[in-house]
Amino acid sequence: MKKYNKTLLICIMLGCFAVAFTAMAGNRDRSGQSGAQHLLNDPWARSAGWGSCGVAETRGLESIFSNIAGLAFTKKTDIAFSRTQFLSGGQTGIGITAFGVAQGLTAKNKETGRKTDLGTIAISVFSMGFGDILATNENEPDGDGSIFAPKQNFIGIHYAKSFNKFIHGGISVKLVNESNSYVQATGAAIDIGVQYLSGPYDNFKIGVALRNLGLPMSYKGDGLSARVVPDYLDYLSTFQSRVADFELPALLTIGVSYDFLIFPEGYQQMSKEDKKLEGLTRAQALHRITLAGSFIANAYSRDNFALGLEYGFMQYFQVRAGYVLESITTRNVDGKDRLYVNQDCLFLGPSAGVTVGVPLAKKGKGDRILLFDYAYRFTNYCKGNHYIGVKLSL
Repeated sequence: MKKYNKTLLICIMLGCFAVAFTAMAGNRDRSGQSGAQHLLNDPWARSAGWGSCGVAETRGLESIFSNIAGLAFTKKTDIAFSRTQFLSGGQTGIGITAFGVAQGLTAKNKETGRKTDLGTIAISVFSMGFGDILATNENEPDGDGSIFAPKQNFIGIHYAKSFNKFIHGGISVKLVNESNSYVQATGAAIDIGVQYLSGPYDNFKIGVALRNLGLPMSYKGDGLSARVVPDYLDYLSTFQSRVADFELPALLTIGVSYDFLIFPEGYQQMSKEDKKLEGLTRAQALHRITLAGSFIANAYSRDNFALGLEYGFMQYFQVRAGYVLESITTRNVDGKDRLYVNQDCLFLGPSAGVTVGVPLAKKGKGDRILLFDYAYRFTNYCKGNHYIGVKLSL
């Protein structure tokens, strides 16, 4: 029965791959028709370091952006904070702040004393600020002396669970808000994700995630009304402007990853059977090299391909790099069709990041660790984004 379930899951995922790749032309004609674009900005330094390729690989609190299923690997407590300097070279004043807390849930059987895994629950806060902007109007195009500060936020409640050793799934509910001093829009979005692990050390992984599914949003507020004197009246009247609804930026991501593991000398002498009995995982690996890739099917823009590579030394040091390719089309040059790379989106393609871990407990007395993350993503304008994060894993 277990083999049947595993085979069925693999067939479903491969079917998703086939559907996605048949539609890889993207949705260029619908570009610009969605709102709440801050839902597409990854605030976490660790996952931003290799673009969007960590759909199958992501685990821990940072997975609430890429694939919520990875949250299931947090069995105790994670506390994380991240700060992003958005478009740093343009002095834009745009910044992203993210904070999250995750807690693993267990229940103890009073008769047997055994603990049952009830999954992991988390809460996160995302805030994107654009600094102070000078207010203008039709009568004072150079500014009326006042300022306003737009904000884009969401609060997320997340849950993930390991159904068995191989299958992990999760769901997120996000309350989305966009506002300034005059108007605001509020809505809700849902993320759903699953990860499948296989291989002798669970080193082959497949991930699928649906993100930003929700009903349309629209703006409301005093900023949409105006007090004017109509031609047919001799007194002020208030008129309300009609606004159109906008869709959320829904997308489907599918990814795979593979770990190349090198164990310490004592483990290298063991046979494969002994290693299986020992229950080795990548947590015991001395060196790890992970190759990951993903396909992102965007509902309101071109589709993306991402490829990433990460090296890890135990749990204390990781360095990663990634590249996101928007699409490849043909363009007529000198009467001949030539391949042309489209990079019309904000991000230019390359990204890189590093993580340094500081153990907080002596060997054999727990795996508490403090992690510092940094990442940089190249952009087409304003010299890129800087990400700095800190995470406490207890």
